[in-house]
Amino acid sequence: MYSADDKPGWGLSFILGLTHVSLIFDGIIFLPNMIGKATSTPSDQVAFVTFATLIVAALGTLFQALRVGKIGCGFVLFMGSYSAFLACTLMAVQMGGLELMATMTLLCAPVVIFYSYFLRFLRHIVTPPVGGVLIILVALSLMPIAIDLWQGGGPSMPHFGTYRNYLAGLITMAVLVLLMLFGNNTIRLWTPILGIGAGCLTAWFMGLFTFEQFHSSPLFGFPRGEWPGLTLNFEWTYLPLAGAFFMAALVSAMEGTGNIMLLQQLSIKKFRKVDYSRIQGGLYCDGLCKGLSGIAGGTPVATFCDNLPLIKMTRVAATRVGIMGAAILICLAFMPKVSGFFLDIPHAVIGGVLVVICAMLFYSGLELVMRSGLTFQMGMVLGLSLCAGLVAETRNFFPDIMPVNLAPILQNGVAMGGFTAIFLSTILYLFPKPGITFQILPTQDRMKELMSRVKMLKNRLKLDDNTYNRLRLSCEESFIYLTSFVDENQKKCLFNIRKKEEGIFVEIIYGEEVEDVDQAVRPFNVMSANNHELSKLGLLILSKTASDIQHIHISGFTYISFVVEFDAA
Repeated sequence: MYSADDKPGWGLSFILGLTHVSLIFDGIIFLPNMIGKATSTPSDQVAFVTFATLIVAALGTLFQALRVGKIGCGFVLFMGSYSAFLACTLMAVQMGGLELMATMTLLCAPVVIFYSYFLRFLRHIVTPPVGGVLIILVALSLMPIAIDLWQGGGPSMPHFGTYRNYLAGLITMAVLVLLMLFGNNTIRLWTPILGIGAGCLTAWFMGLFTFEQFHSSPLFGFPRGEWPGLTLNFEWTYLPLAGAFFMAALVSAMEGTGNIMLLQQLSIKKFRKVDYSRIQGGLYCDGLCKGLSGIAGGTPVATFCDNLPLIKMTRVAATRVGIMGAAILICLAFMPKVSGFFLDIPHAVIGGVLVVICAMLFYSGLELVMRSGLTFQMGMVLGLSLCAGLVAETRNFFPDIMPVNLAPILQNGVAMGGFTAIFLSTILYLFPKPGITFQILPTQDRMKELMSRVKMLKNRLKLDDNTYNRLRLSCEESFIYLTSFVDENQKKCLFNIRKKEEGIFVEIIYGEEVEDVDQAVRPFNVMSANNHELSKLGLLILSKTASDIQHIHISGFTYISFVVEFDAA
């Protein structure tokens, strides 16, 4: 496996970058294509919007891979059109032309940036299980699209639903699945190319691969249209439209959170926990790209997850693949003939690939959900969220009384399922629980004060002696560990101790970043241990007295949490 920091050959990186692009290219330019088909926008202006969207998507993909400062997640994460913006984008073009669409795209950028900046306040709400549910909902929402593509793209398309499309999609799926299950490590690197190649060869034999756009497009070219500009005279009638853009931006941020959680699992060897600073960086890049797209006159862009299972399929997560993919997208913006070839790939072939991708997304989302363990309450939250997403995807839930203007949200499974998960998680977090919250300076002379605070909880929470002793020891070792990081600022740490369903939950918040306490610590011989090993003795004790130990860094703050389970007796 090539992890994110590994450096495979540039040739292999180019091939895999090309594979990613070939799979999602039509999705990246989905919104510009829909503007051309559903509105009266001149073709040269549609070409300019397509060009601008491609350039911004390429830059965003490059920033995500390189992680420039705090911008980017440092993984292979492509940017492109996002379907949640479809209805509001078309409405904007119809109400005020491309300039209004560009303005709304620019205005929704701060929504994602603010969401990312305040992510530390959402750490108990936007959790890995919630991110896993979003990934599962994405898989469920993609499945109908995959089936339509497999059949030929839509009832209006020639050969829709015929055995030609059925065979092309089936052979694509069969090659992908067989190579993934039985291929060796070398063959797996070429699985996507071989699967798409087998599907395209079958489609060509069946007369489905016509190369129509490839032959009609010039090899090189610049967009013929002009920059549409921005709308400066904002009217009150645009407020509902702005609200729709803001909601779609929030949905894209939530889905982006799940995407980056999944990417960390796929891209890091011996993955242990979610790094929220990577999520923040990826979402900052998302917001920046929305702003750039609005200024350039393109459509809203967001993180793409359709191709993420390719990383698991090929076991190559090196950022070089993202860099090469970004370079290919920039070249495609100036090479209409090559773009036309990708757009000529038959719908059935892309549909066959998407079916396999949906299966892998479902597995990855479920794995993310189960990694943190499930309590009864969280299980109910996730179950209800999935039900809400499925109901929204049917588009048949009281359609006569649902507001038409809210259809892009109410009929979006990812949006409704995600909002349900976040709403219920918020209620669980805000619901009052017995416990105590206090601030204390992490110094040795304050240990007595800490122990007296913890002792108060024994009677208040009616703890048995065994649970109380383990709670006291866990808090003591965590506190001692923090004392070694106190600086001249004398910052206090916040203890939040609450009784929950599974045990006593303890969270410690400190205003500086400190070395992880949830790192693996091996037992050692105390008699022969060095000073560094002895300094980790408390962490070894903590790992034996508490469970679900987590240590995360967000916006320069340290959050340490663990659970002291109730005595089984």
